[in-house]
Amino acid sequence: MVTHETNVEDGLVNQSGPGAGPKGVGSVADRIAGDLDGRILSGEFAIGHKLPPERALTDLYGASRGTVREAIRSLEVRGMVTRRVGSGTFVTYQMADAPDDVAETTSPLDLVDVRSTVEPQVVRLAVRNATVRDIAALDEALDEMAASTDKPLHFSEWDEAFHLRLAEAARNPLFVAICQQVNYVRGHANWSSIKGKALTPARIESYNLEHRALRDAIASRDAARAVETIDHHLEHARLDLMASTDQSNAL
Repeated sequence: MVTHETNVEDGLVNQSGPGAGPKGVGSVADRIAGDLDGRILSGEFAIGHKLPPERALTDLYGASRGTVREAIRSLEVRGMVTRRVGSGTFVTYQMADAPDDVAETTSPLDLVDVRSTVEPQVVRLAVRNATVRDIAALDEALDEMAASTDKPLHFSEWDEAFHLRLAEAARNPLFVAICQQVNYVRGHANWSSIKGKALTPARIESYNLEHRALRDAIASRDAARAVETIDHHLEHARLDLMASTDQSNAL
């Protein structure tokens, strides 16, 4: 169950529950997104549920409309919600029922193992099925990641969006659901310290080059090169995570 209380004076949300980060960490928009994320994951806002309008959210959180929009945009790029012009914002994320929170028990290497199994096939299908609009969506994510060399949290958000958009380009809804689950694990608070160590500016630049190469292989319909690129990218991520985990264990 998610609990939250709003401090109207400074617009900060104190929160607990799924998706919540430590108090005092992150921007106001991040903390609003975390609270909404928790309410989605708890089932309070189920798939297909329409979120309260922006005006109601500004009153609830004591924040500006621009800040609320930033929070919603954060959820949107992660595939949690979608905005429909003239209708509102709707929940699109549905997590499979599980007795335990899988994010609590999944190690970084467990996650890379799953991604290494799933994403090469996602990429093969994206090569076959991606549209011009899909390529444009990948380009948007690439631009955001390129501007995030010194912003690991922003980079991570758009990295998740990039890989989710690959799944959407594959035109297989089950792969989309699997990638949403992967992004949920990647976005869990338990991973914050690992990201802080793994996502150095040099590594972000290297990942950006790999993402660009993957996009180009998909756009040129080169399945062999696309699969080779995603395999290299995920092995790169595996080695970086191992190094960062070893560093954490040594502290």
